[in-house]
Amino acid sequence: MDTMTRCARGHFFDSSKHSSCPYCGVGADIEGKTRRVPPAPQQLRPPAPPPMTDPGVTRAAYREAGTGVSPVVGWLVCVAGPDRGRDYRIHGEKNFIGRGPAMDIVIAGDDSVSRDKHAAVAYDPKKRNFWLLPGEASGLVYLNDQLVNTPSPLKSRDIIELGKTRLMFWPLCDDQFHWD
Repeated sequence: MDTMTRCARGHFFDSSKHSSCPYCGVGADIEGKTRRVPPAPQQLRPPAPPPMTDPGVTRAAYREAGTGVSPVVGWLVCVAGPDRGRDYRIHGEKNFIGRGPAMDIVIAGDDSVSRDKHAAVAYDPKKRNFWLLPGEASGLVYLNDQLVNTPSPLKSRDIIELGKTRLMFWPLCDDQFHWD
């Protein structure tokens, strides 16, 4: 029996086969396959940012010059839980983790993860290091089985646990490589 679900962008997909919309590029559920993520239709693309003269708008400081793209600086890979095998990109500055579609890292398949700001992973481009921060939600976050109450440094292959989900951390940027 097909269980059709509509994503935030209006795509319909079978939720019994995919935990999130495969058309939006969030859910590459085809194991072992690489596929191109289709561009968003013109009417669904976000509007161009207003000119930099607007003092009331907060802008990310860590963006690729001229492109408006915040480059990937690392990954989280789900090693246990409902989304096992899925990877999540980490970009510069703060990356909020939660179940809701507005989060930077969306753990859609785990109902025990808070919808908004369960935790955050931050990349400091000046010192080239990563931090795990506790979230603003009531859910707890653990780093290598230790409760996180304050910002904690992240190292390669550290395990982050929230809800029923365990995520392994993989940095791209470090002392040997970084985006200029």
